[in-house]
Amino acid sequence: MIVSGRRRSTTTAEERARWHATGIPVASTQAGKGALRHDHPADLGGIGHTGTTVADDLARTADLVIGVGTRYSDFTTASGTLFRHPGVRFLNLNITAFDAHKLAARTLVCDARAGLTALAESLSGHRVDAAYESEYRTGKSRWEEVVRTATSRDRQSRPQPTQDWLR
Repeated sequence: MIVSGRRRSTTTAEERARWHATGIPVASTQAGKGALRHDHPADLGGIGHTGTTVADDLARTADLVIGVGTRYSDFTTASGTLFRHPGVRFLNLNITAFDAHKLAARTLVCDARAGLTALAESLSGHRVDAAYESEYRTGKSRWEEVVRTATSRDRQSRPQPTQDWLR
């Protein structure tokens, strides 16, 4: 999974297509909101204390987290409790060495565009497992239904959903 901590409004269509081809899901910190459009199939929404159920569930089981420009704040990491997989590894792309080294990560101290371009080129031809992609897309659909229900005009006549309903 990718955790985007920085919005990249200058992402080109070619760059988006290259990442889309991998099927790697993307969750965003509050600062990274908009790294992918909300309707992109791999966009999981926010992560951490203020995140979506699907992003947080995937983070709990992720064995590799690629952090792009994130500072891994308490909101992002759910106060250090989010990434639970016993073998989880981190690869952090950050222009600041201090943030790149967080969570005992492998680091790429670089500009986000340059780092993502190089990483995408090295992943050319790679695609996540179909079952994994199906899992996160199903979770995203369930989350979107919760949002639709909570924001519909007739929501007053129904009980309000909670994240616990999805667990």
